[in-house]
Amino acid sequence: MKFLLILAALLPLHPQAAGEKHLTLSAEGLQLILDHEVGGGAPYYNRHLIRPTWPGGASGVTIGVGYDLGHNTRGDIARDWSALPPATLRQLQACAGITGASARLRLPAVRHILIPWESALRVYRQRTIPRFAADTRTAYPGVHTLHPHIQSALLSWVFNRGPGIHPTSGRDREKRAIRSAIPARPSALPPQFRSSKRLWTSTNLTGLIRRREAEAALIEQGLLMDPPTTHQ
Repeated sequence: MKFLLILAALLPLHPQAAGEKHLTLSAEGLQLILDHEVGGGAPYYNRHLIRPTWPGGASGVTIGVGYDLGHNTRGDIARDWSALPPATLRQLQACAGITGASARLRLPAVRHILIPWESALRVYRQRTIPRFAADTRTAYPGVHTLHPHIQSALLSWVFNRGPGIHPTSGRDREKRAIRSAIPARPSALPPQFRSSKRLWTSTNLTGLIRRREAEAALIEQGLLMDPPTTHQ
């Protein structure tokens, strides 16, 4: 079984990404993100995602491997996608900070742009994963002590839902419970991931329900390999 140590300090994008912010991720966990962001890899990506899309909900225009332009600044986009032609980069930067229905209206202006798979994968590995590794460790202190499958599932969760945890919001109920359970009670994590499916049961975002189930199942695999008693 292969584990990959992700050092966010390799490519610091934010102040909190520097120093010892890292996760040890499993190949299965990294593949889980690719499965749910780009249908598993290049074949699906090249058929359906090589052009910018709008996934719906509160998302912005999205390119590459789940790179949401609406949740990035113009500066982020310029740094992360610097290999693209300047004219293309400027068009993508115009989508920065635009989310929801406004992003859907913005999409036609950039649908002609093609993001090659090689570029998408490079940004995913070199920019996106280190950034979210840092965010995950900051949002869920102690996560780095858990099995790599569990670390990977938490990174997938933060990749999809963001690192913010509101102190009282009903939408963040499971986020707060997960933070409280790490690192001493990792066996409490799968029920919380499954509980969060409630947020999408009345929408057409069934892919998020499947993703939560896949993350919960990956955590359960990690628990079998690294029992919770090792973290008491």
